[in-house]
Amino acid sequence: MPRSPKFSAHHASASWAETFRQLVRASYGPGWILREHRGGRTQITRAWPDGSRSSVTVVLPWRAESASALLVLVERLDGVLQHQTVSLAGAMECIKLEDASGSPAEIWRGATNWQQAVELFRFHMVVESGRVKPLTWHRTYRRHLEETLSVLERPRAPRDGRGVLKALVMAFSTPPGGSGRRERLGNAARFLAFAVDHCGIAEQYRTPLDYKDLIGRRLQRKQPATPLLDEQFLSLYNAIEEPRWRLAIGLLGVFGLRPAELGCCRVEEGVLRVEGVKRNSSGCFPARLVHGLDPAGAEGLADALLEEFRSIGQSALPHAVVAAIWSTRVQQHQYVHKGNR
Repeated sequence: MPRSPKFSAHHASASWAETFRQLVRASYGPGWILREHRGGRTQITRAWPDGSRSSVTVVLPWRAESASALLVLVERLDGVLQHQTVSLAGAMECIKLEDASGSPAEIWRGATNWQQAVELFRFHMVVESGRVKPLTWHRTYRRHLEETLSVLERPRAPRDGRGVLKALVMAFSTPPGGSGRRERLGNAARFLAFAVDHCGIAEQYRTPLDYKDLIGRRLQRKQPATPLLDEQFLSLYNAIEEPRWRLAIGLLGVFGLRPAELGCCRVEEGVLRVEGVKRNSSGCFPARLVHGLDPAGAEGLADALLEEFRSIGQSALPHAVVAAIWSTRVQQHQYVHKGNR
């Protein structure tokens, strides 16, 4: 809780303003300046070490009755500025004052600008740290945080982090234990932790470290896939009449490629060089050299596939495969160059 005292009648006297300013300086340093602004409202100014200043005007009136509420507000603004490189106005956007009669408890609990907190989180994850690629934010994070905002901004919204996660499970039904529920709750938990650490959101919104009970367990485990035996693969390969599809299936089976890797490989020194296409938060997987493994009864198939692929190149692949590869690349290009809308 904030460390703001209740002001006595002495503090509410004519000298209350100077007494209040001394308390602010003692608590948060000499950089904070508060004074009366036009219309009786309060102007809060932050003086920076380089001599620059920034100010915001809040709806709380400049009088003794508002002193406790103002002290709480300064504490919260100071917390935001210590953890986030935003202006004073930007920090104020994280904290909304609903009316001029807001009590210290109401301000500390915060009529929070969750939309601004989401934008700060996006900037940190995508631009500042690069932990999330723009396309990943657009496809996954954006939807999950829109769902989180719908829970936080509704009437009778949850008042703590675990309550937010539980409300998400109830509002957006997905199978327990599945990747959809795990990703949704994980992204919401990361956002709430950021909002607490960098946007002055109350600590109660930080989610517990362990919320596996909300993720749940799969009702039915997926059955492990059954790999093709050599003779089964050869039967499939030999049954394909179209040469380009036969080459594609041959490369997948003999070299163990992912389908997406077909468009990202080339022959290099008698082996197949595959560029990294799989990506996680740490970056793209590195390129690798792949040696073929001939199926039993088809010795020399790997070399034959390499020679066919080397002589013709990407044009040897089926049109549907090439189109899918380039469609993905065009989508990424358009997304990055259109301002990440």
